[in-house]
Amino acid sequence: MKRLLVLTLGLIMAFTGFSQKAPPNMPHFDDKPFHFGIILGVSSLSTNIVGTTELPLYDSIYGFSSIRNAGVQIGVISDLKMLSFLHLRFIPTLVLTDRTFEYNIVRRGNLTDVKNSLEVIYLEAPLEMKLMSKRYGNFRPYLIGGMKYVYDLGSIKRKKLNPDEYLMKLEQNEFFYTLGVGFDFYLPMCKIGLELKSSYGLSDILDHTFQNAYTDCIDKMKSQMFYVNLTFE
Repeated sequence: MKRLLVLTLGLIMAFTGFSQKAPPNMPHFDDKPFHFGIILGVSSLSTNIVGTTELPLYDSIYGFSSIRNAGVQIGVISDLKMLSFLHLRFIPTLVLTDRTFEYNIVRRGNLTDVKNSLEVIYLEAPLEMKLMSKRYGNFRPYLIGGMKYVYDLGSIKRKKLNPDEYLMKLEQNEFFYTLGVGFDFYLPMCKIGLELKSSYGLSDILDHTFQNAYTDCIDKMKSQMFYVNLTFE
């Protein structure tokens, strides 16, 4: 990730220096009141787990953690110009990834690890504000902020499993707030954007009606996601 960020910043600096000398491409693109585009990217999903203040009677569980997993996403951009520097965007997106938990369990005096992976198919409905700086030739940076509703289509498939086949049950619906930064590059035929975004879950996704040794030691769970996206408009 560090190498990716360094490479990204280097490309942005190089493109900025070149674009300031070259004639601007599509000088009236941002004057359009409404336009569409597509978004492609990779994501990283992790889960923030808060344990209970007191451990339950199941003393065999020594610890637990969430493993960060990579995924892919594709979506459609609907962009509405509100002010010259402020746009409203609605970006329905499909995200494919996994959610993995690891438990440290003591069995017969030996410490072993138990992993539980859940398929995640997120259908996201983000509503974002895009706050842009002035345009520098063919380059324009911007900030992102907004909220989104997420429905996990993977939960439909998990409902068909037997209770013995999973360690916990998760809620289907989630709400996130999103913060990020982006950079638009104006080409002769289209505008390409690079975005770095983080989304933080607001709701507890653990279904507390399903209880066992693996859930009694957890107070709440919230999702965290990081995105590296390319936009084409």
